[in-house]
Amino acid sequence: MRLKTLALLGAGAWAYSKGPRDPREWPGHLAEQAALLRAQGTEALAAAKQASARRQQEIDREIAAAMGRDAPAE
Repeated sequence: MRLKTLALLGAGAWAYSKGPRDPREWPGHLAEQAALLRAQGTEALAAAKQASARRQQEIDREIAAAMGRDAPAE
């Protein structure tokens, strides 16, 4: 229980150190950070989909080569 409390306090202190000092600016700052995280998540998802498609093509080529067939068209 004490470790959880300490971790929570540490995370809160870190977040406070990164944010604005004026509490009236917090809602705007949090909205900005949420938009930034949303954009980063969308970008990461697109990169993961692209990497997955590329890996699937590599697997298809490896299977075709192992079976002695031509590589499938992309």
